[in-house]
Amino acid sequence: MSYFLKAKKLDITSGESLICLINDKDAEEFGIGLNRGDRVELKIDNVEKPIIVVIDTTDNFVEEGQIGIYEDIWQKYGIEDGAVAEMKLFNKSGAIKAIRKKLSGQELNYEEFYVIMKDIASGHLSDTFKTLFISSGYSPGFNDQEIKYMTKALAMTGKVLKFSGITADKHSIGGVAGKGITPIVIPIIAANGIIVPNTSTRAVTSASATTDMLEVIMPMSFKKEQLEEMIEKSGAFMVWGGGLDLAPADDEIIKIQKNIGIESIDKFVSSILAKKIAQGVNTVIFDVPVGIGAKIKDDEFVEVKTKFENLGKEFDIKVIIYKREVNDIDGNAVGPILECKEFLMIYEQDKNRSLQLEEDALKMAGVLLEGVEKAKSGKGYDLAKETLLSGKAYAKFKEIVKNQGGNENVKSQDLIPGKKTYDYRAPQSGTILRTNNKRVFELARALGNPRIKEAGLYFHVEAGQKVETGDLLVTLYANSDSRLDLGQKVILKHEMFEYV
Repeated sequence: MSYFLKAKKLDITSGESLICLINDKDAEEFGIGLNRGDRVELKIDNVEKPIIVVIDTTDNFVEEGQIGIYEDIWQKYGIEDGAVAEMKLFNKSGAIKAIRKKLSGQELNYEEFYVIMKDIASGHLSDTFKTLFISSGYSPGFNDQEIKYMTKALAMTGKVLKFSGITADKHSIGGVAGKGITPIVIPIIAANGIIVPNTSTRAVTSASATTDMLEVIMPMSFKKEQLEEMIEKSGAFMVWGGGLDLAPADDEIIKIQKNIGIESIDKFVSSILAKKIAQGVNTVIFDVPVGIGAKIKDDEFVEVKTKFENLGKEFDIKVIIYKREVNDIDGNAVGPILECKEFLMIYEQDKNRSLQLEEDALKMAGVLLEGVEKAKSGKGYDLAKETLLSGKAYAKFKEIVKNQGGNENVKSQDLIPGKKTYDYRAPQSGTILRTNNKRVFELARALGNPRIKEAGLYFHVEAGQKVETGDLLVTLYANSDSRLDLGQKVILKHEMFEYV
């Protein structure tokens, strides 16, 4: 049943949950079926698509016959005061029945996973039931067949890109600061005639994700039709995946997992593979950093590798697992502008470039070139290096930047980090055993990353290097005295380096 109300713009923001207010008396009149916290569908004058919102009630903020629209909603959709809003109540979601079935210990079929993912993606399912579904992955847990069904349902409830021929991508499991590898690997692969539809995310707990970094030099948000044009022109793109409706239920599930602090390996693998299916790739290299402080621990690696490979086979995706033992960040830079400067210096072959970052990117690109059969076994690294040193990769990168509306002639020297700086020096002598990536992320966020692009850190030392008391270890960059002061306090309170 539908009810009609007049929109009233409120000077209140709701954050991640889209919330609207109705008067207590209207809620009573609408009767059974409408309670605080329920989700409803709103069709509003001049707004193209229905909006799914959470309903709350009040006795004074809005009058009878009105619906209070929170600021982040009316700004996003251009809603005006007095616009007519048609509010539609939902019938009980079929997903709830499926979730109850799973919690009782029974196995779910594909149709049941599909309705769960569809209702999560559309906003029909409350956070409570999303949390119950996620919890069911631990107890009673999903078997291999259910993981396959869940992965397919995640992919199929959103848009799916399709390309002809060999289509490859590179994906990092994460947990290591510095994101300069991807914008080197992708153009190397694309310059060798392979389609590479690369999508990336924004930072959740890290200092800067690939999207946060690349949007320093080019737009990252596009529609599906624009991506198809980019592939026609250049055979590659590097864009933000969050606005493409690729496996949209997964984005909602990730928000819940972040809040409750749990993520099973099964769900983690399913989530990533679903995105690759939706991207239309048939070959993918997974960069899996392993070790203390990394997302994957040594004793988890074999399980993660096996699950990725087995699930990839189910969907005809060739999975290449690239294991890296990490004791440091990738490269020397952390923070969007500093990371951009760093990978551009590699393209420019600047004498002060990070050789470690360059080498890791070349090795990874070489393995992927062998995986897509552009290079013979053992010859991928040589082809990757030739593609970089000849300028072919740089030309392809510039082409991608131009296609996405950026300045393809940007140079590393054009990117200026924060002008407020602080040099942190060694508090003791010794050999640096490792850099604590978790501490790096905490410090970078204190400086303002990822939102403040100019903020960040530049490391002058690396694991394995001997230092003396007073040696320069890292420079902090900020755009205000208050941010720099906070960064100083954080780095002095929590040591980032382990010494032997």
